[in-house]
Amino acid sequence: MKRKEFRIYGSGGQGVITLGHLIGSAALLDGCEVAMTEEYSPQITGGWSSADLVISDEEIDYPLVRNPDYLLALNQEGFDSNIARMRKGSAVLVDSELVDSSDAPGNGKSGEMSHAIIMGVSARKIAVSLGTPNSGNVAMFGFLSRISGIPTKKSCMESIKKRFPKRAEENVKAFEKGYDAGGKFE
Repeated sequence: MKRKEFRIYGSGGQGVITLGHLIGSAALLDGCEVAMTEEYSPQITGGWSSADLVISDEEIDYPLVRNPDYLLALNQEGFDSNIARMRKGSAVLVDSELVDSSDAPGNGKSGEMSHAIIMGVSARKIAVSLGTPNSGNVAMFGFLSRISGIPTKKSCMESIKKRFPKRAEENVKAFEKGYDAGGKFE
């Protein structure tokens, strides 16, 4: 695997930074090099939050995301502010309950070529259905793992168990549901 870049964007309180840490720690377990940067608005809840990761099997010479291979948009602002930056062949994973991607280029608009592949999962809905409304980010983690193969499922499970030792079982269930949802895009 060569250098892969990930951008996660959502609202404060959605676990965006935690999701970045989960992805990064699982990639480390897979033997990859990882660099992560995080940003957030001064608002604790409701403001924006983002995490950028670079994952590579080689030494990372530049730690910032230039051209994301994957965008995980957990809110509309994250989608709207990043979709134009996505290059052809990149993947945009959205929480379909929170993001309307119907006006994106290539989604049925005549004369426009799709530049990114947009896939949706109802991550928040999965979390609520499991009785764990705060695990939507973990459902998105599962979805990403299935779609990208980065990090591997085995390392993701280990990362979840280390991060949430007292709530591992419920978070593994959310991950599994998200992972299963990704199967429809294979």
